[in-house]
Amino acid sequence: MKSTEHYLNILLSLPPHLVKGETVSITTRDLTEVLYCTSRNVKLILRKLLEEGFIEWQAGIGRGNSSKMTLLRDLGDVADEYFQDLLAKDKIKEAMDLLYHKNLPIPLCSKLRARLGARFGFQVEQTKSAIVDVLRVTLDRKLTSLDPAFVSTSTEAFFLQQFCDTLVAFDPQTKTYLPALAHFWESNEDGSRWTFYLRKGVRFHHGRPFTAKDVLFTLQRLETVHSPSRWQYKEIDRVDIVSDHIITFYLKQPNRLFLHFFGSFYMSILPHDVEFSEKAMIGTGPFRMAEFTDQVLVLEVFEDFYRERALLDRVELWLIPDDIQNDQYQLPNWDDARQEENDPTTEIESLIDGCQFVAFNFRKEGIHHQPSFRMAMRLLYDRTAIIGELKGNRMAPASSFLPDKSKHVDDGEAPLKEAQAYLRESGYSGEALKLYYLDKKEFLKDAQWLQLRCHSIGLHITIHPIPFADYFSTDADREADLLLICESLEDDTEWGYLRLFQDESSFLHRFFNHEQHAWLGMCFRKFVQLPTPKARGEVIDRIEQRMRDEDWIMFGYHINKVSKYHSALKGVSLDSFGWIDFSKLWIKQKAAMG
Repeated sequence: MKSTEHYLNILLSLPPHLVKGETVSITTRDLTEVLYCTSRNVKLILRKLLEEGFIEWQAGIGRGNSSKMTLLRDLGDVADEYFQDLLAKDKIKEAMDLLYHKNLPIPLCSKLRARLGARFGFQVEQTKSAIVDVLRVTLDRKLTSLDPAFVSTSTEAFFLQQFCDTLVAFDPQTKTYLPALAHFWESNEDGSRWTFYLRKGVRFHHGRPFTAKDVLFTLQRLETVHSPSRWQYKEIDRVDIVSDHIITFYLKQPNRLFLHFFGSFYMSILPHDVEFSEKAMIGTGPFRMAEFTDQVLVLEVFEDFYRERALLDRVELWLIPDDIQNDQYQLPNWDDARQEENDPTTEIESLIDGCQFVAFNFRKEGIHHQPSFRMAMRLLYDRTAIIGELKGNRMAPASSFLPDKSKHVDDGEAPLKEAQAYLRESGYSGEALKLYYLDKKEFLKDAQWLQLRCHSIGLHITIHPIPFADYFSTDADREADLLLICESLEDDTEWGYLRLFQDESSFLHRFFNHEQHAWLGMCFRKFVQLPTPKARGEVIDRIEQRMRDEDWIMFGYHINKVSKYHSALKGVSLDSFGWIDFSKLWIKQKAAMG
């Protein structure tokens, strides 16, 4: 297929819409640049193309004069044949390179993208030495930071957890913490001193044993790199490394939730002896990073994982423009399950803890500081109406970050005339307000919906996307009057609330003013010292009640995530971010008949 590849490269370098039988003028010097080779090699390639019937060639007379090349095969036919050959050989990267070519016609790109869909989902591949179970998943955006110190979105947090472990792990069933890299821990009575006893025999992906030095390094690095999560560890007075496998933390004041901080993804343990690289991350998790580029993230099973080995051998996550399919967890051409079940596709649904909401930027001056203006916005942002009109995965109106606390929301119909009256009362004089939103298709629809509602009563709103890559550097902190965003809480919702309000990366932290932070700080200082979940829950209820009463934010709706997967796929369970845990998945093949 080498001649086919050369022919494709030549075609894609020529003006568009050329068809079979057309003749173009071209020089060998032009072809050296297109084919990235010497003049001598160009002549060899042209000879092969002539012999195999790709072109006719009439050489120009004299050095530097143009030659005449006649095209004997159409771009569409050749690209399709070449693309299918790449897929048959599992050369996904080369196929993606073609799909991303800047000169590939859009209709042809769509055709090839449809063919690519069959190579995603679960695949069983035969290598020279073994049968390998592979999962290929599509991504609709480039991943941002996987650095534990700077992870800011749920997708990145999920992938980080495939590479790295924490000292303890939260069990959503029992709402307690279980051993992970630490097999045991203890604290004094008031929670001001904590000691962790670390597992022996745990190895990092580069082979070195895990020790207490790695825990201290990971902790100190959060401060060194100025992580937005470093607030969690400000109360540590000193750290004692008792031995390679015992480490003690002395706190400035009691903190009964200190254990939660060491189960957070920010404290994903990194090796102290290797310079950190997002493109070659090293941890102790069930998968190691085999490749990380703008196109693909490849996870390969870590055979020396200290717990049960992952059942998948490799996971590939490919960035594909405009998702090629919605059913990520399928088994193309996999028919075993059909013999047992009429429908081989199963769905698993999860109502994500967290919600979509609109926040006001209290650090910027403007009309949104007027309570009557925020009340007008509350009426305009009718959460029942947005669910009913836009549908999709917008499932239930929210009055809290947790779905269980939002069960009895009943706004009734929000009258626009009443919203208009509040707008007049606020003193609004026609100025345009800036509504920022995280750059996702569904949030764009939400922003446009709200913009139209505002315009209907004379309130002028402009909308501005925040690319994921600009999450930390966006000008929204200075320029936005309002922000539309979704926040997902982890299974450990107590820590999730702390992160939501205390993390410097959180937009609530970035948008609240000094007075709001002072009150929240007082609440959370009490929160971490309370002995029971019930008492801590009452603090959260007070915080959310004040946010509702004073319209600090406008709760929108809760999101339902549906994942479809083939019934031959076993070990399926969703994590708190709505992803299926890769390390537990396996494929049930048909038993051999005796």
